[in-house]
Amino acid sequence: MHLPLRRSFLAACGAVLVACGDSEPAGEPPPEDPQEQEDPCAPHGHIHREAEGDWCHCDRGYLAPEEQLVCVVDPHHVPREEGEFDFGDDGEHACWHVANGPYASVTASESRMPRVDAFHTLYTVNLRQTAEGSTGTFQFKAFGTGDFIVYLSEHVPLTVHEGTIPVAVIAEKHTTVCTGLQHMAGLELTEGVTYTFTLGPTSLAQLRMVTEYFP
Repeated sequence: MHLPLRRSFLAACGAVLVACGDSEPAGEPPPEDPQEQEDPCAPHGHIHREAEGDWCHCDRGYLAPEEQLVCVVDPHHVPREEGEFDFGDDGEHACWHVANGPYASVTASESRMPRVDAFHTLYTVNLRQTAEGSTGTFQFKAFGTGDFIVYLSEHVPLTVHEGTIPVAVIAEKHTTVCTGLQHMAGLELTEGVTYTFTLGPTSLAQLRMVTEYFP
């Protein structure tokens, strides 16, 4: 091989070796993972990041000042006594929907969570069978901030979550206003937040349910 050609060949091989080597110089530590962003609404709430803009969902007794991402003490908040909840007319208006509608029907599924938040609507809720009994999880987007009452045709377990955060059922009560709705559960929800309602497990395959808002 002629000398100039041999030098060119060696130079080309050296370039290939450099290109195939580590992209980072030896001895430098790998880049650190970016730190998780802190929640500006904590510790008395949590942030909602939405296309329309970020906002603080504050805990009971706290509020977010206008144009600020922080939860501060609500000076007008009156704490509830444990178990205290105003059930109003004890289900008289909800029972009107039993006879007059409007009506809707949903069926529980493992692959999706049907919505049960149509305004003033009595739902027929079809649960799905599991080894523990019939159950179903449904989405409810609150259309106001304040007290809500979930009316059920029978007393079955009801659990509520906002994402992974449990939401307390403040109080429960039996109602005798009509035979179509027998049980009431009181909640405090926030407008625009989507919650999950889980019913069961129960021996019943079907329930009726309506949720009313009391600002």
